[in-house]
Amino acid sequence: MSPAPISLKTTYHHGDLPQQAHQLALDILREHGDTAISLRALAKQIGVSAPALYRHFIDRESLLAELAVTGFEGLRERLLAVDQSRPRQALIDIGLVYVSFAQDEPNLYRLMFGGRVLPRGVHPRLDTAGNSAFQVLEDTIARAQQVGYVKAIPLSLMTAAAWSLVHGLAQLTIDGHLPNAEVEPELAEGVVALLLDGSLANNEHPNEDTTS
Repeated sequence: MSPAPISLKTTYHHGDLPQQAHQLALDILREHGDTAISLRALAKQIGVSAPALYRHFIDRESLLAELAVTGFEGLRERLLAVDQSRPRQALIDIGLVYVSFAQDEPNLYRLMFGGRVLPRGVHPRLDTAGNSAFQVLEDTIARAQQVGYVKAIPLSLMTAAAWSLVHGLAQLTIDGHLPNAEVEPELAEGVVALLLDGSLANNEHPNEDTTS
């Protein structure tokens, strides 16, 4: 059965059509997934002609890309809010925030990392937003290396390993293969800590009070 259309009579106004379409599409994505999004259906629900909407989004994929941009911007904001004063805890918290975002926004998360739907190199704004979020993780690992917490292996290698771990954990969690934080709150922290403690410089914990 097709999802019931969302009423716009009391929620949306015609002052800014791109924003209206973006918010409605985001609502649909969150509830039903990206396959439920159609530009023509959006135009009908907003009460405008399809050509009016196509003037702002050349096709469905361009709208999906903008939704993914919103996701990466939100993820980056959460990552930037992590306290960086203690290297080990900062690395763990970065991982926990990442997994938490996926659990809070599973359909948006799937769209953000769904290369089949939004391949890299096609939407510059999306690539920039994704790289900006990734940069927070890389910067956090770089700080940990500078204070001797993480082995002096290539930064790109350590970042890729950390990202692969939290991304895999997030995906397994939202797909139901692993329990989420509400069911088993210590799982994510334990898995992230497992990687980090295996990458300690000299297998020792440096002073966690070091901030530079």
